[in-house]
Amino acid sequence: PVVVSTARNALIRGLSLLHLAQVSNEGRECTRCFDVASGALILEECDVTSVCGVGIVIRDGARLSAHQCRVNRCGQNGFFLFGKGGALIDGCDICENAFPGVGMDDSVDTIVRRSRIRHGKGDGIKIYAGSGIQIENNDISHNGQVGISIEDGADPVVRGNTIHDGNSCGVSVLSGGRGLIEDNDIYCNAHPNVYVATSADPIIRANQIHHGGSCGVTCVEEGLGTIEDNDIYSNQSVGLYIMNRANPVVRNNTIRDSEGDGIAVCFAGRGLIDANTISGNSGIGILVESEAEPRITRNKIIDPFSDGIKICHNGKGHIENNTVTGAGSSGTSAGGSGICITTGSSPVVRMNTISNCATHGIVVSDEAAGMVERNTVSGQKLHGISILRRANPAVRGNVVRENQGVGIWVSQAGRGVLTENRLFGNRGQSQLVVDPGCDVSVSGNITS
Repeated sequence: PVVVSTARNALIRGLSLLHLAQVSNEGRECTRCFDVASGALILEECDVTSVCGVGIVIRDGARLSAHQCRVNRCGQNGFFLFGKGGALIDGCDICENAFPGVGMDDSVDTIVRRSRIRHGKGDGIKIYAGSGIQIENNDISHNGQVGISIEDGADPVVRGNTIHDGNSCGVSVLSGGRGLIEDNDIYCNAHPNVYVATSADPIIRANQIHHGGSCGVTCVEEGLGTIEDNDIYSNQSVGLYIMNRANPVVRNNTIRDSEGDGIAVCFAGRGLIDANTISGNSGIGILVESEAEPRITRNKIIDPFSDGIKICHNGKGHIENNTVTGAGSSGTSAGGSGICITTGSSPVVRMNTISNCATHGIVVSDEAAGMVERNTVSGQKLHGISILRRANPAVRGNVVRENQGVGIWVSQAGRGVLTENRLFGNRGQSQLVVDPGCDVSVSGNITS
């Protein structure tokens, strides 16, 4: 190293260092400019470059306080902390480094705040394991990989940062990583703005997550986590994507104006999706497909371009106490139903309120089944409930009223059980129509 610090307390101010050679004049390996090996060092207003290595290493329990420093154009990391080393990195400019601007491997009590971490070829900040780590009020931008990467059980606080214009994800949490990701502005990243995978379990709360080149938030590969109170909007794909046995809690978010679906749960994804407002998305409000089985409760789904909720390709789950309005009612939409159950799916659809959709309130088709009970279905432009193409649901105890078409319509070899439904004020040819060739058990319905 150019400088080795082992003093109990030391201060270096206003020094510029350019480290060029990987091997010293004495023939020893030289892969770092500053080596804080023990004790405590304060750096103020220094400019550090290591062309072939790390700018500043903090290790083996040593402490660094770096203020208003520029650490740039390093061949590896700008800062690298390991072996219980810790630091306060405050107001620094960390840029154009080949590896992560700040790398941590089992760091302790490190704070990175009010710094710019930008234009690196790797991640902006990468955290493995460690404890007591806080990443606050930084501007992290234009990095070649992830803005902030959290892995291997790391549990940092990431708060108040602006994370944008990266070539990969804004924040990724992998391999059992945790952390509190709170009150950040995460936008314009090429891949999902937030990515959770491989048993990671973060809290993602009260962030602005928007204008991503892909999804707003993606949770995959048995990822967990609590995703709550975020504003997720104007992303170029799905607002929130859950798949591959991921099982997060998604609660009290606003998910709006995505170029794709609001929420998609696919490929055996699970999760609790509760009390979100999902509006104005260019696809389906909530899509459940390919053996996914989420619990979807108390959401407000407003004006999706297509269906409000669609369960398809053997999807399952519980769909309860949601409000769906205006599905498919956009001026350019080809139409949409409030809840669409199709292609072998078999969910429980219970106690939802569905109104003013462009086609049907609830449609069950293509050999789908499931339980449809105690829903209120009103004001659709076509039929209240439609059962088509060998579908075989149990339809019980629903209130179906004042739709432009028939209250309940069964056609095209539809089957099922229709019991204890109340049908009134529907404007089609009858309140209940069963076409020839359908095998339906009808009992105890009230029509007027």
